[in-house]
Amino acid sequence: MLRSGAPNSRSGKVLVVGVGSGAKRIMELVHNGSEDHVDTLYITTNEADLKATRADTKFLIGRRLCGGKGAMGLTELGEKSAEDAKRDLEPFLEGYPLIVQLATLGKGTASGASHVVASTGEGLGALVINFLLIPSSTLESMQRSVANHAKNRMVRRNFNVITIDQDRFQEINGNQPLSRTMEALDALLSWIVLSMSNVIYGNSQRSLSISDLRSVFREGNEGTIFVGGSYIADPEQAADEFISCGLLKRDPKTGRGYLLNLVTPRGSNDHMTQPFIDALMERVDGSNKTVFIGNLEDPQRTNIVDLIGIITGMEDGVVDLKDLQKGSIPKLPGSAAVHMPSADRWDIPMIR
Repeated sequence: MLRSGAPNSRSGKVLVVGVGSGAKRIMELVHNGSEDHVDTLYITTNEADLKATRADTKFLIGRRLCGGKGAMGLTELGEKSAEDAKRDLEPFLEGYPLIVQLATLGKGTASGASHVVASTGEGLGALVINFLLIPSSTLESMQRSVANHAKNRMVRRNFNVITIDQDRFQEINGNQPLSRTMEALDALLSWIVLSMSNVIYGNSQRSLSISDLRSVFREGNEGTIFVGGSYIADPEQAADEFISCGLLKRDPKTGRGYLLNLVTPRGSNDHMTQPFIDALMERVDGSNKTVFIGNLEDPQRTNIVDLIGIITGMEDGVVDLKDLQKGSIPKLPGSAAVHMPSADRWDIPMIR
């Protein structure tokens, strides 16, 4: 195992931790696209999987319990493996002010180990944000039940949770093969993690801080991601798309904490970005929300603005996509995005 740096060199970095095989692809995409302010750590119970994964640091847990063969779908094995390795894991987490954990729940390693990783990071003083993926019901219903149980346990313990429902993304993505849908989701999440890292520690037009993130999660320790985008000339479309495109079936209008990142062409200014903020705040009654806004410039784009949001404190219960969507949103020309063929769908902003 290779250390990604001494603790005193990590104060201006984000550590992205992938736990279990389900998070491996997202973490590798982050690793491949990361800059100096992002380190990656992969944690697993499967030794063969560990060797085949690209990360700055790789950590095998549960060798005594699992023999390097994985947790065999047993949450208890994943949890005990992480607990046994907790003291050895601490040096790899120490010194980072922000840790982003990626975990696809439903099997043994991530479902059992994710809360241990989160607790360890928080104990070392980091803000830990946990991206928890709930597997699709088209696979095994038991995995989805296990995943929801593990997620709810973390919410009850007041960990900062961002829940991503694969079924919800598949609904948004339209009639696509499951494998293509999951690849698109992995790419989207890696882009969001990198964008969030850049707007905190990169060269951003308007930055966000760790304190901003803490304030948003104080409004509710479970949230989800919303994305939208449009031409510079049409902020209304971007706002409509944003509130319709959440990765968990919750109504963004009921949310209390908003962390927004606008990804804009180089040279953008308040005159360009403010209409997008105004259009969105009008739709969600932003006057009574805790809102923090960052702005990351992308030199490769000319006339497209993307909105990325983490919303917390939303009321329980589901929301119908049709209840939020005002009308058909066309494909965004010039945007390298996921294609959704249905006329009442739209393209999700992706890595450009």
